[in-house]
This record gives sequence, C-alpha cells and structure tokens, in this order.
Amino acid sequence: MADMHTPTELLPALLALLETQSVTLAAKRLGVGQPAMSRTLEKLRETTQDALLVRTGRGLARTRHATDILPRVQSVVGTAAQILAPAVAFVPARATGVVTLALGDDMQAMLAGKLLGRLRSDAPGLDVRVRSITRTVAHEAQRGVVDVVVIPDIRREYDIAAIDDIVMKPEYVRRFVTVTRAKRRLALDAFVAAEHVLVSPEGEEGGYVDDGLRSVGKRRRVAVTVPTFQAALALVRESDLVATLPDDLVRVLAPELHRQNCPVSTPELSMCVCWASRFTADARHRWLRQHVAAELRAIGARSR
Repeated sequence: MADMHTPTELLPALLALLETQSVTLAAKRLGVGQPAMSRTLEKLRETTQDALLVRTGRGLARTRHATDILPRVQSVVGTAAQILAPAVAFVPARATGVVTLALGDDMQAMLAGKLLGRLRSDAPGLDVRVRSITRTVAHEAQRGVVDVVVIPDIRREYDIAAIDDIVMKPEYVRRFVTVTRAKRRLALDAFVAAEHVLVSPEGEEGGYVDDGLRSVGKRRRVAVTVPTFQAALALVRESDLVATLPDDLVRVLAPELHRQNCPVSTPELSMCVCWASRFTADARHRWLRQHVAAELRAIGARSR
C-alpha cells in the first residue's frame, strides 16, 4: 500500500506515458506542455527506481518493470475515474437492489399492499423488504439498514434514541376514536364501566386514554392487552370489548365498527415519513419517499 508520501497524483501521467511510450503524446493527452511532462517522467523514475521508458532507435520503449505494472496502473486509474465520476441518474425502470421499509402493524395492513404495487410498477427490478418497528429503528435508519420509516410523531411523549439525525416529514394527522361492535352510547361513566382492550406491544398498561382519565380522576378496566392494532380490531368485532384506536385504521380496516368520540381528551399525532438526514439528497431514496408519502396522504384523505 502506498504511504502518505507516495505521489499518487502522478498516476494519470504514468498511465499516459506507458500507454503512448511518448513524452510528446502523453503531454497532449493530459493537456500539458512537453517540458512539464518530461519533469513528471523524471519524478516517476525517482519514485519507482526504474527508467520506465528507455531510448530505442525509433523512440521510447517500456522497460520490463513498466510493462509489468501497466495493467495495474490501468486498473487503478480506471477505478479512480469510476469513483470520481458524477453519480449516475436514478432511473426506476432500470433500478436493481433492495429497499427496506419499517412499518408498524397498522401501516403494514393499510399501506404495504398498495405501496408495493406502486413500487413494483415503477421499478420492477427492485426488491422490497418490510420489517417491523423496533426501539432501535432510528439507529437502523442511520446505518442504512432501513431506508424509510413510517411512524407517528411521538417525540414529545417519548425519548427516542438517535432521533435527532432523523428527518420526520408529516403527511396527515391521526386522531383517535372509541369503537365497539354494536352501536352504544359511551358517555364518561359508561366508558369507565366498560371493559377495554389496550394495544401494548410489550404488554405494559397505560396510555393516552388512561392519561386522560387520570386527569379527571377516573380509571378504567383494561380487560385485555394485545400487541397489535389488528388483534384489537378482531377482539372488538367478536366481543363487547371497547377499544380506542386510530380513526384512520378503523375507517380503512374495520368500517363496520361503530365509531364515536372518546369521552376524554386524546392527542392528535402527525403521521410521518422518516429517514436518516444523510440520505436526503439521494435520488433513489427521494423516489422511494415520494411514493410512501403519496400513499400516506391517500390514507389521510380517506380518514377525514
């Protein structure tokens, strides 16, 4: 490996000299004067401890060492030219590789299918990977393991590791509603008396509704906790349990359920397309984000 004192900037001149076997032609190729190229040849001879080009009857010829290193010089200079070339324009129809989305179970059900159709239509050569949201999703986005994340903006409620390096672009506002299998009026007292199902990925109790009840001196009974929104919808469909869930989710996946305003205050959350800031200018990444955002806006429009 060359050390920091090796004049690697001379490699293009070395390549020109060895390929043309002429100081004059090498100078023309690189757009410099012949005296400058002669001085460069001398520097190269000092560095390599080899004459490189020697005088023959018809001009200059490569030494044995120069002939041996020529293929490697061509390879190195060619690779450098590729590395330093402008980025190739992203053309979805010709794209290959993998894009990865991190989605909660709600967005896997509402977003993934239609989004997959858009992506495959636009870029049939790309492979799509969908993975669940984890506590380390921001780190995964930073590392490029995940390209795009769809989550609500919960930065006020939770301390999310590495979130400062994540761009969060809101696409629509999520509101919560209380749902039941059959139509029933749930004023505050009736709401408190009912048996509730709570979505809690790790089985913990408490949430927005409990916070709202606590503010008015009330407490509900959480009869069942489940890890996913879809499990909560299934339970409400088949029982008298009450659930307070995102309105967009209910409208899209369970429009037959009875919806009503929750009798206590719950937050409104911005649903966001999220990505690591270092990928903001990347053309393929921008194309992916645009498709995700378009489908998210469509979900938001249906839930108004």
